[in-house]
Amino acid sequence: MYSESLLRILFFTSIAILWASSLWADDVSDFQIPEIEAEPLQQTKLSESHEDRLHAATLFAQGRLQARRRNFNEALRFYQRAWRYDRSVLSISNELIPLAMGLKRNSEASRYAILAVQDDAQNSESLMRMAIVLTRNSQYAHAIDAYQKILAREDDETLSVPKALISAELGRTAFLAREFELAAKSFDQVSVALEDPQKAGLTPVHLAQLKGSTGSVFLAMLEAYKATEQFQKARLAIEQAHLAVPNKPLTALRTASLLFAEGKHSEALDSLETYFLSKSLEAKADPYRLLIQINQSLVEDKPKAVANSIKQLQEILQQQPANHFAGYTLANLANEAGQPKVALEQYRKFIPIQPMLSGYQGAIDALLAQKTDDVPLTDELTMELGWVLGLVYSRSRSFSSLEAERIERIISDKALLINLARLVSDYAEQDQVPEAASVHLKTFTSHTSAATGLLFALANDYKQSDRFFDLAMKEAPRQSNQFYETWGIQNLMDDRTESAIRIFEKALGDDNVRTKTSIHFLIAGAYLLEDQNQKAIESAKIAAENANNNPRLLSRYPWILYHSGKLEEAEQHYNHLLEKLGSMQGNPTAADIARDARLTLSYLCQRSGKPKQAVEWLEQVLDQNPDDVSALNDLGYLWADRNEHLQRAMRMTSQAVAAEPENSAYRDSLGWAYYRLGKFEQAREELEKARELNDKDGVIYDHLGDTYLKLGNKEQARKMWQHALDLFEAERHPDQIKRVKQKLATG
Repeated sequence: MYSESLLRILFFTSIAILWASSLWADDVSDFQIPEIEAEPLQQTKLSESHEDRLHAATLFAQGRLQARRRNFNEALRFYQRAWRYDRSVLSISNELIPLAMGLKRNSEASRYAILAVQDDAQNSESLMRMAIVLTRNSQYAHAIDAYQKILAREDDETLSVPKALISAELGRTAFLAREFELAAKSFDQVSVALEDPQKAGLTPVHLAQLKGSTGSVFLAMLEAYKATEQFQKARLAIEQAHLAVPNKPLTALRTASLLFAEGKHSEALDSLETYFLSKSLEAKADPYRLLIQINQSLVEDKPKAVANSIKQLQEILQQQPANHFAGYTLANLANEAGQPKVALEQYRKFIPIQPMLSGYQGAIDALLAQKTDDVPLTDELTMELGWVLGLVYSRSRSFSSLEAERIERIISDKALLINLARLVSDYAEQDQVPEAASVHLKTFTSHTSAATGLLFALANDYKQSDRFFDLAMKEAPRQSNQFYETWGIQNLMDDRTESAIRIFEKALGDDNVRTKTSIHFLIAGAYLLEDQNQKAIESAKIAAENANNNPRLLSRYPWILYHSGKLEEAEQHYNHLLEKLGSMQGNPTAADIARDARLTLSYLCQRSGKPKQAVEWLEQVLDQNPDDVSALNDLGYLWADRNEHLQRAMRMTSQAVAAEPENSAYRDSLGWAYYRLGKFEQAREELEKARELNDKDGVIYDHLGDTYLKLGNKEQARKMWQHALDLFEAERHPDQIKRVKQKLATG
């Protein structure tokens, strides 16, 4: 809105221009401008919704400008914010989401696509694009919603493809979501279209798109119809899949699976035999699992059924000795059947050439199964157990993939641990192996030692743990960085911070490790836990300076500064961090770290008396995720506290409370928004709920005091303020103490 003085200048300038131009036509030498009494201009305050609409239009224009300048990340931010302020100013599906996808910011595209699908005004082409985005991001329920909306529309001129293609996509998506009834009904529509393609509007191009290069639509049909026991339709889907991509072995397997689902077990076994005779490996382990299921259905005696399966799998392996799918299936079945020696024979054969997690897990089970209460595990099998643990460690540097129950079985056996320690020491120091040990699973001495060190740490025997990690580093000094990391991290996880610091400091004194950034990253956090703030800052700085665009390493320095109380420096370096993360927005880890950085910067700006900057940081969080509950609450509260955008503040804090009704801070924010709107009774209700959830927060009591005063209850107001004062004094908040004392003196 123009100011009064500017409007007067424009008015008189226009009069002068008109007067000057009229001189060319008429003689106006005797004309005098009449005196006109000036009237004050009326200033009309815009409604909040009108202000939002104008602001959104401005943001959209800025976004367009940045897009023309090819500053696409900035353009996306302006579009996102414009849409949040007024959804009518731009097309979320035509402008915002395609730009996010082009920038590989898929999580943002998916969030906005979910919101777009909720808009019934979206045309079908837009909904189809949204559904594709959502399916790619595994948001199947929302994608299904989009497809169903399209199919429900009649005489839809906005749709450029036949509805049969939409039905196929709906069927596939429903199948992924395991909504088999919906998938089957959708595929029924596809089948009808395929019977008369011309009537369904399917061109040869459409048919090619529908069937795909692998006939995947027919395979999805097969599974949907099989799951809903529509066997005849499933049989037709098998035939269509074979016509699309001829493959006799897979067709035989699919037929066997269908026959089994129908309860025709003997026929299923015959069809499965056709697959086995082909010696195909295309179906991986599925045919061997199906064989076991068929045998269990054919023979009521379970041990006999298992024996039949073991025999058949062994026969298959005689014909295909390198078939690791059959080998691992046999090993797992033998384990379940209590035949660990048969299982271990297969694990020894296939783990060295085709390592699989299930193989490591099964091998440990097979080894431990050969120990009884009366007979301890032999040296040979104990050595193999150490080797398998070493193989697992070499892949992940942890035992989490083995599951806690397996590890507990090992560490609870003290005799086994003692023997394992002796054997691994002999192996690492002297390359000595029990004479009868099978060496198929043998691994590096360093990995076996480190695995044993980790095992003893999990058993809370840190003396032995330290010994074996030292031994691992002696055996492989060039790999010592990973050993130090595992060793130190495990101590941190066990709340042995001082020990972790000792380990990391030892690492930094090792010539093979001192330049490793990850050690500086880890020790910075350990120092902070022990209140060694200056050391923490120095190590975090080194980690950040050598981060090589690793988001987590970059983030440690400002995080340490913040938690060390160096807030001004933290603010400066969080800003630098965001500049560096700007080019990594497609990286989910970078996006998460950037989000946390913005929330922290908002708090820092608010604390240092920069409310506009605090608001901007929260706006940026909501640009990327309009449903970020923490940012919704914080920004809603900031606006309420500043007496701005009160309707929006109420909506945002209401959304936060709806998401987390037991969060006292969110209840307080909503109560304060009601207070600012003059809805004092609603404010009291929310603030009392907040107090019930948390009676140790002085801010809640302060707000309650203000509210009770507005409700005319001065006695209750003073009671609330006094309670707030007590809490603020205990927490040493000088600003709040001063403010509440003033209220008590005057209220």
